[in-house]
Amino acid sequence: MAGAEKIKDKILEEARLQAQKNLEQAKKEAAEIIESAKKKAEQKKKEIIDKAHKEAADRKKRLISVAELEARKQRLQAKQEIVEETFEKTLNKLHTLSIEQYQNIVIDMIVQTVNGGNVEIIVSDSDKQRLSPDFIDIINRHLKSKGINANVTLSEESRGIDSGFILKMGDVEINNSFDAIIRMQRDELESEVIKILF
Repeated sequence: MAGAEKIKDKILEEARLQAQKNLEQAKKEAAEIIESAKKKAEQKKKEIIDKAHKEAADRKKRLISVAELEARKQRLQAKQEIVEETFEKTLNKLHTLSIEQYQNIVIDMIVQTVNGGNVEIIVSDSDKQRLSPDFIDIINRHLKSKGINANVTLSEESRGIDSGFILKMGDVEINNSFDAIIRMQRDELESEVIKILF
Protein backbone atom coordinates (compact mmCIF):
# COMPACT_ATOMS: atom_id res chain seq x y z
CA MET A 1 0.00 0.00 0.00
CA ALA A 2 2.83 2.29 0.80
CA GLY A 3 4.12 1.92 -2.76
CA ALA A 4 0.74 2.81 -4.20
CA GLU A 5 0.58 5.80 -1.87
CA LYS A 6 4.03 6.94 -3.08
CA ILE A 7 3.00 6.54 -6.70
CA LYS A 8 -0.16 8.48 -6.01
CA ASP A 9 1.84 11.23 -4.25
CA LYS A 10 4.33 11.27 -7.12
CA ILE A 11 1.50 11.61 -9.69
CA LEU A 12 -0.11 14.40 -7.65
CA GLU A 13 3.25 16.12 -7.25
CA GLU A 14 3.83 15.87 -11.02
CA ALA A 15 0.31 17.18 -11.64
CA ARG A 16 0.90 20.08 -9.23
CA LEU A 17 4.22 20.89 -10.91
CA GLN A 18 2.63 20.66 -14.34
CA ALA A 19 -0.30 22.80 -13.16
CA GLN A 20 2.20 25.31 -11.69
CA LYS A 21 4.10 25.28 -14.99
CA ASN A 22 0.87 25.68 -16.98
CA LEU A 23 -0.25 28.50 -14.68
CA GLU A 24 3.07 30.31 -15.06
CA GLN A 25 2.96 29.80 -18.84
CA ALA A 26 -0.64 31.08 -18.92
CA LYS A 27 0.33 34.10 -16.79
CA LYS A 28 3.30 34.80 -19.10
CA GLU A 29 1.11 34.49 -22.21
CA ALA A 30 -1.60 36.65 -20.59
CA ALA A 31 1.02 39.30 -19.74
CA GLU A 32 2.29 39.22 -23.33
CA ILE A 33 -1.28 39.49 -24.68
CA ILE A 34 -2.01 42.39 -22.30
CA GLU A 35 1.27 44.12 -23.26
CA SER A 36 0.55 43.63 -26.97
CA ALA A 37 -3.01 44.92 -26.47
CA LYS A 38 -1.62 47.95 -24.55
CA LYS A 39 0.83 48.68 -27.40
CA LYS A 40 -1.94 48.34 -29.98
CA ALA A 41 -4.22 50.56 -27.87
CA GLU A 42 -1.43 53.16 -27.50
CA GLN A 43 -0.79 53.03 -31.27
CA LYS A 44 -4.51 53.37 -31.98
CA LYS A 45 -4.77 56.23 -29.47
CA LYS A 46 -1.78 57.97 -31.14
CA GLU A 47 -3.34 57.47 -34.60
CA ILE A 48 -6.69 58.88 -33.38
CA ILE A 49 -4.98 61.88 -31.73
CA ASP A 50 -2.80 62.49 -34.83
CA LYS A 51 -5.86 62.27 -37.08
CA ALA A 52 -7.77 64.65 -34.80
CA HIS A 53 -4.82 67.11 -34.84
CA LYS A 54 -4.59 66.89 -38.64
CA GLU A 55 -8.35 67.39 -39.03
CA ALA A 56 -8.23 70.33 -36.61
CA ALA A 57 -5.28 71.85 -38.52
CA ASP A 58 -7.08 71.30 -41.86
CA ARG A 59 -10.28 72.82 -40.46
CA LYS A 60 -8.31 75.78 -39.08
CA LYS A 61 -6.69 76.30 -42.50
CA ARG A 62 -10.09 76.15 -44.19
CA LEU A 63 -11.57 78.62 -41.69
CA ILE A 64 -8.61 80.99 -42.15
CA SER A 65 -8.88 80.64 -45.94
CA VAL A 66 -12.64 81.37 -45.84
CA ALA A 67 -12.05 84.34 -43.51
CA GLU A 68 -9.29 85.72 -45.77
CA LEU A 69 -11.51 85.30 -48.83
CA GLU A 70 -14.37 87.08 -47.06
CA ALA A 71 -12.00 89.88 -45.99
CA ARG A 72 -10.76 90.25 -49.59
CA LYS A 73 -14.36 90.37 -50.83
CA GLN A 74 -15.22 93.04 -48.28
CA ARG A 75 -12.11 95.09 -49.14
CA LEU A 76 -12.93 94.81 -52.85
CA GLN A 77 -16.55 95.81 -52.21
CA ALA A 78 -15.38 98.78 -50.11
CA LYS A 79 -12.97 99.83 -52.90
CA GLN A 80 -15.74 99.52 -55.49
CA GLU A 81 -18.05 101.63 -53.32
CA ILE A 82 -15.34 104.30 -52.95
CA VAL A 83 -14.67 104.28 -56.71
CA GLU A 84 -18.42 104.50 -57.41
CA GLU A 85 -18.74 107.37 -54.95
CA THR A 86 -15.79 109.13 -56.61
CA PHE A 87 -17.44 108.89 -60.02
CA GLU A 88 -20.75 110.11 -58.59
CA LYS A 89 -19.06 113.07 -56.88
CA THR A 90 -17.18 113.94 -60.08
CA LEU A 91 -20.38 113.80 -62.10
CA ASN A 92 -22.17 115.87 -59.45
CA LYS A 93 -19.39 118.49 -59.59
CA LEU A 94 -19.70 118.64 -63.37
CA HIS A 95 -23.48 119.06 -63.03
CA THR A 96 -23.06 121.88 -60.51
CA LEU A 97 -20.34 123.95 -62.23
CA SER A 98 -20.92 127.68 -62.43
CA ILE A 99 -22.61 128.76 -65.67
CA GLU A 100 -19.38 130.35 -66.92
CA GLN A 101 -17.24 127.28 -66.14
CA TYR A 102 -19.83 124.95 -67.62
CA GLN A 103 -20.20 126.98 -70.80
CA ASN A 104 -16.40 127.23 -71.27
CA ILE A 105 -16.03 123.43 -70.90
CA VAL A 106 -18.85 122.73 -73.36
CA ILE A 107 -17.45 125.25 -75.87
CA ASP A 108 -13.95 123.68 -75.63
CA MET A 109 -15.43 120.19 -76.11
CA ILE A 110 -17.43 121.26 -79.17
CA VAL A 111 -14.48 123.10 -80.75
CA GLN A 112 -12.25 120.03 -80.25
CA THR A 113 -14.88 117.67 -81.70
CA VAL A 114 -16.10 119.57 -84.80
CA ASN A 115 -14.05 119.07 -88.00
CA GLY A 116 -16.22 121.06 -90.36
CA GLY A 117 -19.57 121.05 -92.14
CA ASN A 118 -23.03 121.74 -90.79
CA VAL A 119 -23.33 120.74 -87.16
CA GLU A 120 -26.30 120.95 -84.81
CA ILE A 121 -25.81 121.08 -81.05
CA ILE A 122 -28.57 119.41 -79.05
CA VAL A 123 -28.76 120.28 -75.34
CA SER A 124 -31.28 119.84 -72.55
CA ASP A 125 -34.12 122.32 -71.96
CA SER A 126 -32.38 123.60 -68.82
CA ASP A 127 -29.13 124.21 -70.74
CA LYS A 128 -31.02 126.19 -73.37
CA GLN A 129 -32.05 128.51 -70.54
CA ARG A 130 -28.64 128.82 -68.84
CA LEU A 131 -26.22 129.03 -71.81
CA SER A 132 -25.50 132.58 -72.91
CA PRO A 133 -27.19 133.96 -76.07
CA ASP A 134 -23.79 134.27 -77.82
CA PHE A 135 -22.88 130.63 -77.00
CA ILE A 136 -23.07 129.48 -80.66
CA ASP A 137 -21.31 132.65 -81.95
CA ILE A 138 -18.39 131.98 -79.60
CA ILE A 139 -18.10 128.40 -80.91
CA ASN A 140 -18.16 129.50 -84.56
CA ARG A 141 -15.54 132.23 -83.89
CA HIS A 142 -13.23 129.67 -82.20
CA LEU A 143 -13.64 127.24 -85.11
CA LYS A 144 -12.96 130.01 -87.65
CA SER A 145 -9.82 131.11 -85.76
CA LYS A 146 -8.58 127.49 -85.98
CA GLY A 147 -9.22 127.47 -89.74
CA ILE A 148 -12.13 125.02 -89.50
CA ASN A 149 -14.91 125.70 -92.00
CA ALA A 150 -18.01 124.77 -90.02
CA ASN A 151 -21.49 126.08 -89.41
CA VAL A 152 -22.60 125.23 -85.87
CA THR A 153 -26.19 125.89 -84.87
CA LEU A 154 -28.23 125.24 -81.74
CA SER A 155 -30.91 122.64 -82.46
CA GLU A 156 -34.53 123.44 -81.70
CA GLU A 157 -34.75 119.87 -80.46
CA SER A 158 -33.75 119.16 -76.86
CA ARG A 159 -32.84 115.93 -75.04
CA GLY A 160 -33.15 114.66 -71.49
CA ILE A 161 -29.47 114.86 -70.58
CA ASP A 162 -28.22 116.37 -67.32
CA SER A 163 -25.19 118.12 -68.78
CA GLY A 164 -23.08 118.14 -71.92
CA PHE A 165 -24.44 118.00 -75.45
CA ILE A 166 -25.21 115.84 -78.46
CA LEU A 167 -23.43 116.67 -81.70
CA LYS A 168 -25.60 116.06 -84.77
CA MET A 169 -24.07 115.96 -88.25
CA GLY A 170 -26.71 114.87 -90.74
CA ASP A 171 -27.90 111.44 -89.59
CA VAL A 172 -24.93 110.92 -87.25
CA GLU A 173 -25.20 111.80 -83.59
CA ILE A 174 -22.36 111.80 -81.07
CA ASN A 175 -23.45 111.74 -77.44
CA ASN A 176 -21.17 114.06 -75.48
CA SER A 177 -23.31 114.23 -72.36
CA PHE A 178 -21.08 114.07 -69.28
CA ASP A 179 -22.86 110.89 -68.17
CA ALA A 180 -22.16 109.17 -71.51
CA ILE A 181 -18.52 110.30 -71.61
CA ILE A 182 -17.84 108.99 -68.10
CA ARG A 183 -19.72 105.76 -68.85
CA MET A 184 -17.69 105.20 -72.06
CA GLN A 185 -14.39 106.02 -70.39
CA ARG A 186 -15.20 104.22 -67.13
CA ASP A 187 -13.00 101.13 -67.61
CA GLU A 188 -9.94 103.19 -68.50
CA LEU A 189 -10.65 105.83 -65.87
CA GLU A 190 -11.43 103.28 -63.14
CA SER A 191 -7.92 101.80 -63.13
CA GLU A 192 -6.46 105.33 -62.90
CA VAL A 193 -8.87 106.26 -60.09
CA ILE A 194 -7.93 103.08 -58.20
CA LYS A 195 -4.20 103.93 -58.56
CA ILE A 196 -4.84 107.43 -57.19
CA LEU A 197 -7.10 106.30 -54.33
CA PHE A 198 -5.27 103.16 -53.25
